[in-house]
This record gives sequence, structure tokens and C-alpha cells, in this order.
Amino acid sequence: MDTGEYLELFLDESREHLQSVNDNLLLLEKDPHERKIINEIFRSAHTLKGMSATMGFQDIASLTHQMENVLDKLRNESFDVKIEVIDTLFEALNALEEMVNEISEGREGKKDVTELISRLEIMEKGDCDSLDYTKRKKELQPYSKIVLDQYQLSVVSQSKEQGYYAYGITVHLSESCLLKAARIFMVFDILGQMGEVIKSVPTVEELEDEEFEQTFSVIFLSKESKNNIQNSLLKVSEIEKVEISLVDTKNTKETMMQHAVEVEEPITKKEDRKSKLSSKTIRVNIERIDRLMNLFEELVIERGLIEDLSVKVKNDELDNAVKHLSRISQDMQQMMLAMRMVPVEQVFNRFPRMVRELSKDLHKNIFLEISGADTELDRTVVDEIGDPLVHLLRNSIDHGIELPERRTEIGKKPEGQLLLKAYHAGNHVFIEIEDDGNDTMSRK
Repeated sequence: MDTGEYLELFLDESREHLQSVNDNLLLLEKDPHERKIINEIFRSAHTLKGMSATMGFQDIASLTHQMENVLDKLRNESFDVKIEVIDTLFEALNALEEMVNEISEGREGKKDVTELISRLEIMEKGDCDSLDYTKRKKELQPYSKIVLDQYQLSVVSQSKEQGYYAYGITVHLSESCLLKAARIFMVFDILGQMGEVIKSVPTVEELEDEEFEQTFSVIFLSKESKNNIQNSLLKVSEIEKVEISLVDTKNTKETMMQHAVEVEEPITKKEDRKSKLSSKTIRVNIERIDRLMNLFEELVIERGLIEDLSVKVKNDELDNAVKHLSRISQDMQQMMLAMRMVPVEQVFNRFPRMVRELSKDLHKNIFLEISGADTELDRTVVDEIGDPLVHLLRNSIDHGIELPERRTEIGKKPEGQLLLKAYHAGNHVFIEIEDDGNDTMSRK
């Protein structure tokens, strides 16, 4: 079967289901006993499995199939939802997103997911306690295989524009190294003085707990040269080898943006409003909307010529027809402008997971509150605000909100508060980020 004509539909629906999995995993972490949430994740995984198998993307199908098995056990209460389960499902989600992005770029969308599937199989048997051991013994991904999510990619992109280099660094400790945690501290101290680490494999927590063999990798941003970084790290005793290369990041932004046009109809008491709206939603390529706007502009020009003609002819029927045409065209204009408007939720819904991952990496406890996600902007604006918001949020998380211990010392709640809100004020839309770090609530 030729599946090429269905590829765009597959990508659109895959992204919707992946976003649904992301949102519901965040909810499940807060409410691990809510079976409705598990059922929603199960349905999305099941649909992804079927679509990917039909399209011939076997790695996606295999991974979602094993996710489905674990979720089935969870909804049947065969075992409890533990943090290891949530973390592993998020890792699977990252892998799925990477494969879907590769497919959108014209590549095959293949990935070695055998290790993830093995961990999910262990989970399916209810043996979550052995997952820590599995994590310790898994082979380290070389930096070239480190998966950067869309937020981390945007940080790399912004940094490059500011003159930074993105390096992949793999550090090899000697086999005789006894104090690995101390060496880790020294390495990160040196890197912290020269730039910023945006991701490590294993995680910082696993490195500090010495839950790795002799090798670890980081993605590192710096204005320093490769040789300077390498020489500085090699001065740390018991470091056997340091491998450094520039990271080749590709633009993973969608090249073909889509619009969702919603048509509302009366809903009976037995119908679910959300499902009714989604069944009346079609995807329209943004280029078609732009073409429609161009045609409308030509129509307005022609309308003006007809209006001039009606003034000269002075015919009552023609005058009435022209007035009616004018009203219709004005309604059409408002409708087409509305078609270009999308809620900022399409950007905002990326951030809860980003905040979760950064909080874990930095050992901080942060609650993200989102307000005004239904505020609408032109799609072209929505597409551009994502990266700046990532930068501002990271700034609040990295430098604004304190560690729980420090917050307790100064009389604050251990959990930091981060607010992301959008609102209309006249003809303008404002987006603000507030955090309760330092002495007062800071606004950006």
C-alpha cells in the first residue's frame, strides 16, 4: 500500500496523541490512582501503535505496543504507579517524539528502542524495584545519541546565535578510580566556569550517586575552544580520556504549519462537548489560508470597482446588491482572520514537562501555574514566541527559584511558584512570567 499520501495526516495525529500522552503523564504523576487518566494514555498509545504499524514505522509500533502492555497492567491495578514508571514512560515519550520528528524531516524515523522495551517488559511483570539496577548497567549513550528535546534544542539554537559553541563531551574515568563522585564534582565545577551543561547522560543525580560505570557524556555550551576545554578537564586526576566534538543539531521545527478549524453544533445532553468538537475539526494548511486571503484581497478590489460603477449607474437594485456584497465580504474577512488565530496553549502546553525535567535535574521543587492559555494570537506570532519563553522560563528556574533547603532557611515554602500567564489588554496581548525566587515575586 502506498502510504505517502497519508504521511501528513499521520504526522499531525501522532503529534496530537504525543501531546495527549505528555499532558496526561503530568496529571498521572500528581494523581497516580486516577484510572481515567491511565485510560486516556492507553488510548493514545493504542492509536499510535495502530497508525505507525500501518505506515510501516516498526520502532514506533514496537515501543507503543510495550507501553500499551504496561498501561494495561496499570489500569487493571496489577501494580502501583511509581516514579520509576512515570520516568520510564516519559523516556519512551521522548523517543517517540524524536522518531516522529525524524519522519517529518524526510528520514526513516528509526531508533534503537530495545533497552527501553526491555525496561518496560520488566515493568509489565511488576518488577519495578529492579529498574534501578537496570539503569546502572545499561550502556552509556555516546553524546551523538543523546536525545535533546525541543526545549533543549531551542536553547542550543539561541546560544549559537550569541556566539556559543555546542559541544558533545564524553569523559572516561580510569578503571582504578575510587572516588567517582569527587571527580564528577570537579568536572562539573570546571565546566560551570567555562559555560553551561544543558544535559548529561546519566543524569546529574545518577552521576552524584555513582550510578554509572566509568564513562559519562554531556552537552555543553561555551565560547571556549575545544582544546581549552579538553586540557582543563584532563588536569583532573583519574580522568583517562576526554572526547569533544561539535554537536550537529538540525532544525526540527515543522516546515508546514497546520490550522485547526472548529465548527460548533448544538450538543445533546448525552454528547460530550470535547469529542463533538474534535470530530468537527479539519486541518487546513496555512499556505491555503494565505492563498485564500490573497484571493479575498482581489475580491475587495473588484468590490470597490463595482461600488464606483453603482454610483455612476444609480440603479436601486444594483445599489442594494453592492451593499449586500459589502456586508458579506466584511463577514468573510473577519472569519478568515479568525482562522489564522490559535490559542497560545499550543506553545504553553510544552512547558509543564520542561519544568518537570529541569526541576529534577536541578533538585528543585517547582510548581508551574498556567493562566490564559486560551488567549488567541496569529499563528505566525505563536510560532515565534516559543524560544524566547523557553529562555525566560529557564532563567527563572536556573537563577530565580532557590533550592528547597535554601527556601526553608529564609522562611519560604520548599516548593517554588512559577506563573506563566497570557491576557488581552485592549488590542494587545501580554505574556508574563513570574517566580517567587529571591526576596520577592519577580516578573518578566
